Amino acid sequence: MRVIAGKYRGVALRGGKGPQFRPTAQVVKGSIFDSLYAEIQSAVILDLFAGSGSLGIEALSRGASKARFIEQDKSALKALRTNLERCNITKERSDVRSTDAVRFLEKAVKSGEEYDIIFADPPYASELGKKLADMINDPGRSICRYFIVESGKEFDLQEEGCLEKIRTRKFGQTIITYFRAKDSTG
Repeated sequence: MRVIAGKYRGVALRGGKGPQFRPTAQVVKGSIFDSLYAEIQSAVILDLFAGSGSLGIEALSRGASKARFIEQDKSALKALRTNLERCNITKERSDVRSTDAVRFLEKAVKSGEEYDIIFADPPYASELGKKLADMINDPGRSICRYFIVESGKEFDLQEEGCLEKIRTRKFGQTIITYFRAKDSTG
């Protein structure tokens, strides 16, 4: 597992340990970032279920200004912190939180935090991808311009919310669903 492009291109990233650790495949990561090329520049990123931090680090490598990583598994947190050090990513550009992703997002929505892009890679067997999307899909105001979720099955959202599905890509058992805030252009 390596950083694909940008400032940290080629840096080897350490992975977490155990059967729950499932890093995003290079081809999937490449597809995500190729489709978000312009949106990544100077973006503020939230990486939920961050694992090794591969998605957030790739975003920083490609020009994002800041990334917040949310992970609660101790092995994954150790790998994430090691990967940030390997890339010499400062604490001014990265923020690691050891907490439950759902609880973090609930608080972020309630407090009105804003991110340009939110990545989520919850366990495939769970319904957490849809749950997170429903939380973000508040009819009043979105906390992000883009929400990208990696999951094991496709899902839709209620139409009256603030997000719209713009694309779904399948890579074997991996499904990447792209949502955009309805008031966002691009």
